[in-house]
Amino acid sequence: MGIAKLIQIAATLAVLAVSTGQLPRILREVRVAQLHLIKDSQASKWGKPFLLPVTK
Repeated sequence: MGIAKLIQIAATLAVLAVSTGQLPRILREVRVAQLHLIKDSQASKWGKPFLLPVTK
């Protein structure tokens, strides 16, 4: 899959997310996933990361 095709798919998904009103929720989920990825990959000498509280 070429990078142009990947960009086209990402743009389509972003437009769908905006049109359905789900963009803020998707962005929050991406940020939480990024924080968890950083937390899982941290060395033992690092300090504690600030994780957002989970509210439902």
